[in-house]
Amino acid sequence: MAIKRYQKIITPFLMGQRREGLSRIRGIDSDSWKVLEVPEFKETEITDSDEKIQRMGKIYSALSEKVKDIVDEGLIPVSLAGDCVSTLGVLAGLQKAGKQPDRILWLDAHGDFHTWETTQTKYIGGMPLAMLIGRGDQRISGAVGLSPYPENQTILSDARDLDQGEQKALRDSKIIKCTIGDIFEHLSQDESIYLHWDTDVVDAEEEMPALKYHAKSGPTYSEMETLFEGLANKNIIAISVSAWHEEKDLDNKTAIASLKLLNWLGISSSLN
Repeated sequence: MAIKRYQKIITPFLMGQRREGLSRIRGIDSDSWKVLEVPEFKETEITDSDEKIQRMGKIYSALSEKVKDIVDEGLIPVSLAGDCVSTLGVLAGLQKAGKQPDRILWLDAHGDFHTWETTQTKYIGGMPLAMLIGRGDQRISGAVGLSPYPENQTILSDARDLDQGEQKALRDSKIIKCTIGDIFEHLSQDESIYLHWDTDVVDAEEEMPALKYHAKSGPTYSEMETLFEGLANKNIIAISVSAWHEEKDLDNKTAIASLKLLNWLGISSSLN
Protein backbone atom coordinates (compact mmCIF):
# COMPACT_ATOMS: atom_id res chain seq x y z
CA MET A 1 0.00 0.00 0.00
CA ALA A 2 1.34 3.42 -0.95
CA ILE A 3 2.30 5.74 1.90
CA LYS A 4 -0.20 8.55 2.32
CA ARG A 5 1.31 12.00 2.65
CA TYR A 6 -0.72 14.83 4.14
CA GLN A 7 -0.60 18.61 4.37
CA LYS A 8 -2.48 20.13 7.29
CA ILE A 9 -3.97 23.59 7.02
CA ILE A 10 -5.80 25.79 9.52
CA THR A 11 -8.35 28.36 8.38
CA PRO A 12 -8.74 30.53 11.51
CA PHE A 13 -12.27 31.78 10.84
CA LEU A 14 -15.85 31.09 11.91
CA MET A 15 -18.53 32.53 9.63
CA GLY A 16 -16.01 35.04 8.32
CA GLN A 17 -15.00 36.06 11.84
CA ARG A 18 -11.41 35.69 12.99
CA ARG A 19 -10.69 32.85 15.43
CA GLU A 20 -7.01 32.94 16.29
CA GLY A 21 -7.49 30.28 18.96
CA LEU A 22 -7.68 27.56 16.31
CA SER A 23 -3.98 28.09 15.65
CA ARG A 24 -3.20 26.82 19.16
CA ILE A 25 -3.25 23.36 17.65
CA ARG A 26 0.19 24.12 16.22
CA GLY A 27 1.53 24.08 19.76
CA ILE A 28 -0.13 20.74 20.52
CA ASP A 29 0.75 18.80 17.38
CA SER A 30 4.42 18.95 16.46
CA ASP A 31 3.53 18.02 12.89
CA SER A 32 3.46 21.01 10.58
CA TRP A 33 0.18 22.92 10.26
CA LYS A 34 0.10 25.79 7.80
CA VAL A 35 -2.22 28.72 8.50
CA LEU A 36 -4.31 30.22 5.71
CA GLU A 37 -3.50 33.92 5.81
CA VAL A 38 -6.29 36.39 5.01
CA PRO A 39 -4.83 39.45 6.76
CA GLU A 40 -7.47 41.95 5.66
CA PHE A 41 -10.13 40.22 7.78
CA LYS A 42 -9.43 40.81 11.46
CA GLU A 43 -12.88 41.31 13.00
CA THR A 44 -13.96 38.72 15.56
CA GLU A 45 -17.65 39.70 15.52
CA ILE A 46 -19.80 40.44 12.46
CA THR A 47 -23.59 40.72 12.67
CA ASP A 48 -24.59 41.31 9.05
CA SER A 49 -25.24 38.02 7.23
CA ASP A 50 -24.47 39.46 3.80
CA GLU A 51 -21.09 40.64 5.06
CA LYS A 52 -20.41 37.19 6.47
CA ILE A 53 -21.25 35.58 3.13
CA GLN A 54 -19.05 38.01 1.24
CA ARG A 55 -16.11 37.35 3.56
CA MET A 56 -16.59 33.58 3.53
CA GLY A 57 -16.56 33.69 -0.25
CA LYS A 58 -13.14 35.36 -0.22
CA ILE A 59 -11.72 33.24 2.60
CA TYR A 60 -12.84 29.92 1.16
CA SER A 61 -11.81 30.93 -2.34
CA ALA A 62 -8.30 31.29 -0.92
CA LEU A 63 -8.73 27.90 0.76
CA SER A 64 -9.77 26.33 -2.54
CA GLU A 65 -6.57 27.54 -4.19
CA LYS A 66 -4.50 26.21 -1.29
CA VAL A 67 -6.23 22.82 -1.52
CA LYS A 68 -5.58 22.73 -5.28
CA ASP A 69 -1.89 23.43 -4.70
CA ILE A 70 -1.68 20.70 -2.04
CA VAL A 71 -3.33 18.14 -4.33
CA ASP A 72 -1.13 19.18 -7.26
CA GLU A 73 1.89 18.40 -5.06
CA GLY A 74 0.58 14.85 -4.60
CA LEU A 75 -0.47 15.40 -0.99
CA ILE A 76 -3.78 14.87 0.82
CA PRO A 77 -5.23 18.08 2.30
CA VAL A 78 -6.41 18.06 5.91
CA SER A 79 -8.41 21.21 6.58
CA LEU A 80 -9.32 22.52 10.04
CA ALA A 81 -11.75 25.44 10.12
CA GLY A 82 -14.31 26.99 12.43
CA ASP A 83 -17.38 26.01 10.42
CA CYS A 84 -18.70 23.51 7.89
CA VAL A 85 -19.06 26.14 5.14
CA SER A 86 -15.32 25.69 4.62
CA THR A 87 -16.20 22.43 2.83
CA LEU A 88 -17.19 24.48 -0.22
CA GLY A 89 -13.61 25.68 -0.49
CA VAL A 90 -12.17 22.20 0.01
CA LEU A 91 -14.40 20.59 -2.62
CA ALA A 92 -13.82 23.46 -5.06
CA GLY A 93 -10.07 22.96 -4.61
CA LEU A 94 -10.41 19.25 -5.39
CA GLN A 95 -12.43 20.09 -8.50
CA LYS A 96 -9.87 22.65 -9.65
CA ALA A 97 -7.17 20.01 -9.29
CA GLY A 98 -9.22 17.57 -11.39
CA LYS A 99 -9.86 15.33 -8.37
CA GLN A 100 -13.60 15.41 -7.77
CA PRO A 101 -14.25 12.61 -5.26
CA ASP A 102 -16.43 9.64 -6.09
CA ARG A 103 -18.05 9.97 -2.69
CA ILE A 104 -18.50 12.56 0.04
CA LEU A 105 -18.86 11.17 3.55
CA TRP A 106 -20.30 13.87 5.84
CA LEU A 107 -20.24 13.10 9.58
CA ASP A 108 -22.41 15.54 11.51
CA ALA A 109 -24.94 15.64 14.34
CA HIS A 110 -26.85 18.18 12.21
CA GLY A 111 -28.12 18.04 8.65
CA ASP A 112 -26.59 21.33 7.47
CA PHE A 113 -29.28 21.08 4.80
CA HIS A 114 -31.24 24.24 5.38
CA THR A 115 -31.99 26.92 2.81
CA TRP A 116 -33.36 30.39 3.50
CA GLU A 117 -36.84 28.89 2.94
CA THR A 118 -36.52 26.27 5.69
CA THR A 119 -34.22 27.84 8.27
CA GLN A 120 -35.70 29.07 11.52
CA THR A 121 -32.52 30.60 12.89
CA LYS A 122 -31.15 32.22 9.68
CA TYR A 123 -27.80 30.66 10.59
CA ILE A 124 -25.62 30.23 7.50
CA GLY A 125 -23.73 27.45 9.23
CA GLY A 126 -26.84 25.29 8.90
CA MET A 127 -26.75 25.44 5.10
CA PRO A 128 -23.43 24.15 3.68
CA LEU A 129 -24.48 20.64 2.66
CA ALA A 130 -27.41 22.11 0.74
CA MET A 131 -25.04 24.63 -0.88
CA LEU A 132 -22.62 21.84 -1.77
CA ILE A 133 -25.17 20.01 -3.90
CA GLY A 134 -26.50 23.19 -5.52
CA ARG A 135 -29.50 24.04 -3.37
CA GLY A 136 -30.28 27.39 -1.80
CA ASP A 137 -27.92 30.35 -1.61
CA GLN A 138 -25.08 29.90 -4.09
CA ARG A 139 -23.13 33.10 -3.48
CA ILE A 140 -20.29 31.37 -1.67
CA SER A 141 -20.27 28.50 -4.16
CA GLY A 142 -19.95 31.01 -6.97
CA ALA A 143 -17.15 32.87 -5.22
CA VAL A 144 -15.08 29.71 -4.70
CA GLY A 145 -15.79 28.29 -8.18
CA LEU A 146 -17.70 25.23 -6.97
CA SER A 147 -19.72 22.98 -9.27
CA PRO A 148 -22.67 21.29 -7.51
CA TYR A 149 -21.90 17.81 -6.23
CA PRO A 150 -24.28 14.89 -6.99
CA GLU A 151 -26.75 14.16 -4.20
CA ASN A 152 -26.70 10.42 -4.72
CA GLN A 153 -22.93 10.28 -4.15
CA THR A 154 -23.24 11.97 -0.76
CA ILE A 155 -23.50 10.09 2.54
CA LEU A 156 -24.75 11.90 5.64
CA SER A 157 -24.11 9.94 8.80
CA ASP A 158 -25.59 10.38 12.27
CA ALA A 159 -27.50 13.62 11.64
CA ARG A 160 -30.01 13.57 14.46
CA ASP A 161 -30.67 17.19 15.43
CA LEU A 162 -32.93 18.25 12.55
CA ASP A 163 -35.62 20.89 12.18
CA GLN A 164 -38.87 19.86 10.52
CA GLY A 165 -38.27 21.61 7.20
CA GLU A 166 -34.72 20.31 7.01
CA GLN A 167 -35.88 16.81 7.84
CA LYS A 168 -38.37 16.86 4.96
CA ALA A 169 -35.80 18.27 2.54
CA LEU A 170 -33.36 15.50 3.42
CA ARG A 171 -36.05 12.85 3.19
CA ASP A 172 -36.99 14.05 -0.30
CA SER A 173 -33.38 14.25 -1.47
CA LYS A 174 -31.18 11.52 -2.94
CA ILE A 175 -28.60 11.90 -0.18
CA ILE A 176 -27.84 8.61 1.56
CA LYS A 177 -28.75 8.85 5.24
CA CYS A 178 -27.33 6.34 7.70
CA THR A 179 -25.77 5.82 11.11
CA ILE A 180 -22.15 5.09 11.87
CA GLY A 181 -22.68 1.34 11.91
CA ASP A 182 -23.91 1.28 8.31
CA ILE A 183 -21.34 3.56 6.66
CA PHE A 184 -19.19 0.80 5.16
CA GLU A 185 -22.22 -0.72 3.42
CA HIS A 186 -22.24 2.39 1.20
CA LEU A 187 -18.51 2.54 0.42
CA SER A 188 -16.50 0.52 -2.05
CA GLN A 189 -12.78 -0.14 -1.73
CA ASP A 190 -11.57 1.74 -4.78
CA GLU A 191 -13.73 4.86 -4.86
CA SER A 192 -12.15 8.15 -3.84
CA ILE A 193 -13.62 9.74 -0.72
CA TYR A 194 -13.74 13.25 0.65
CA LEU A 195 -14.32 12.91 4.39
CA HIS A 196 -15.88 15.79 6.29
CA TRP A 197 -16.01 15.50 10.06
CA ASP A 198 -17.95 17.99 12.14
CA THR A 199 -16.59 17.22 15.59
CA ASP A 200 -20.04 17.62 17.16
CA VAL A 201 -21.13 14.33 15.60
CA VAL A 202 -19.50 12.64 18.61
CA ASP A 203 -21.53 12.14 21.78
CA ALA A 204 -18.54 12.37 24.11
CA GLU A 205 -18.85 15.17 26.62
CA GLU A 206 -16.19 13.66 28.86
CA GLU A 207 -13.51 13.33 26.18
CA MET A 208 -14.55 16.42 24.18
CA PRO A 209 -16.20 18.94 26.52
CA ALA A 210 -15.75 21.97 24.26
CA LEU A 211 -17.88 20.83 21.32
CA LYS A 212 -19.99 23.64 19.88
CA TYR A 213 -23.40 22.02 19.52
CA HIS A 214 -23.43 18.84 21.56
CA ALA A 215 -26.20 16.43 20.60
CA LYS A 216 -27.06 13.31 22.57
CA SER A 217 -27.52 9.80 21.22
CA GLY A 218 -24.65 9.91 18.76
CA PRO A 219 -21.51 7.82 18.24
CA THR A 220 -19.26 7.38 21.25
CA TYR A 221 -15.59 8.30 21.20
CA SER A 222 -14.58 4.63 20.93
CA GLU A 223 -17.03 4.10 18.05
CA MET A 224 -15.39 7.00 16.22
CA GLU A 225 -11.98 5.38 16.78
CA THR A 226 -13.27 2.18 15.20
CA LEU A 227 -14.80 4.05 12.27
CA PHE A 228 -11.65 6.04 11.54
CA GLU A 229 -9.48 2.95 11.84
CA GLY A 230 -11.62 1.33 9.16
CA LEU A 231 -11.61 4.40 6.96
CA ALA A 232 -7.80 4.47 7.05
CA ASN A 233 -7.86 1.62 4.55
CA LYS A 234 -10.06 3.56 2.12
CA ASN A 235 -9.00 5.90 -0.67
CA ILE A 236 -9.46 9.18 1.18
CA ILE A 237 -8.30 12.11 -0.94
CA ALA A 238 -9.23 14.98 1.40
CA ILE A 239 -10.30 15.51 5.00
CA SER A 240 -11.97 18.52 6.54
CA VAL A 241 -12.74 19.12 10.18
CA SER A 242 -15.22 21.60 11.61
CA ALA A 243 -13.72 22.55 14.94
CA TRP A 244 -14.74 22.87 18.54
CA HIS A 245 -15.19 26.02 20.67
CA GLU A 246 -11.50 26.89 20.83
CA GLU A 247 -12.21 29.80 23.19
CA LYS A 248 -13.75 27.35 25.69
CA ASP A 249 -11.07 24.70 25.23
CA LEU A 250 -8.56 26.43 27.48
CA ASP A 251 -6.90 23.18 28.55
CA ASN A 252 -6.86 21.95 24.90
CA LYS A 253 -8.60 18.75 25.99
CA THR A 254 -11.00 18.71 23.04
CA ALA A 255 -8.25 19.63 20.58
CA ILE A 256 -6.06 16.79 21.80
CA ALA A 257 -8.95 14.30 21.69
CA SER A 258 -9.72 15.39 18.13
CA LEU A 259 -6.10 14.95 17.04
CA LYS A 260 -6.03 11.48 18.57
CA LEU A 261 -9.12 10.54 16.55
CA LEU A 262 -7.52 11.85 13.36
CA ASN A 263 -4.53 9.61 14.11
CA TRP A 264 -6.79 6.60 13.57
CA LEU A 265 -7.16 7.71 9.95
CA GLY A 266 -3.43 7.17 9.53
CA ILE A 267 -2.48 10.82 9.85
CA SER A 268 0.75 10.87 11.80
CA SER A 269 0.65 13.25 14.74
CA SER A 270 2.98 13.89 17.66
CA LEU A 271 1.23 15.48 20.60
CA ASN A 272 3.32 17.85 22.67
